[in-house]
Amino acid sequence: MGKLSDIIEIKHGDAFKGEFVSDFEEKDVLITPGNFKIGGGFNSQKFKYYKGEIPHDYILKRNDLLVTMTDLSKGGDTLGYSALVPTIEGKRLLHNQRIGKVMFRSDLPVKHFLYWLMRQDDYRHFVLGGATGSTVKHTSPTRICEFEFPLPSKELLLKFETKKKV
Repeated sequence: MGKLSDIIEIKHGDAFKGEFVSDFEEKDVLITPGNFKIGGGFNSQKFKYYKGEIPHDYILKRNDLLVTMTDLSKGGDTLGYSALVPTIEGKRLLHNQRIGKVMFRSDLPVKHFLYWLMRQDDYRHFVLGGATGSTVKHTSPTRICEFEFPLPSKELLLKFETKKKV
């Protein structure tokens, strides 16, 4: 058994200034917990836009692995779920607060394996079991990284990565 902390760390997003957040379409899109589907994956149905200055370190790239650390539903419907950043023509996607960006500690090919692992019931029970808040559920990078799981061999991970592209 290993812990997620053995192979990843999770970076918090930026606290973009509220005065520059808009519902009117702009080039820059803030990724929020609302951009995660129940069950995992990316939801591009509802965007918040940003028209202020953007720190370069918080511009997301295609296929960055994200995890939501806040959920507004009573049941924590999307808390802890993963999503891969899509390409949306003409838009820059921004790494907003309460969204974690998965940073890899090694060269093990684990991105797609983790994308699916972070959608499994045992992982979700672990995250929800340690969530704080009654109305708004929260988790932390530390809590997520404490999750233990059997890490497949590098050979199996390579096979998984080549067959499970999302």
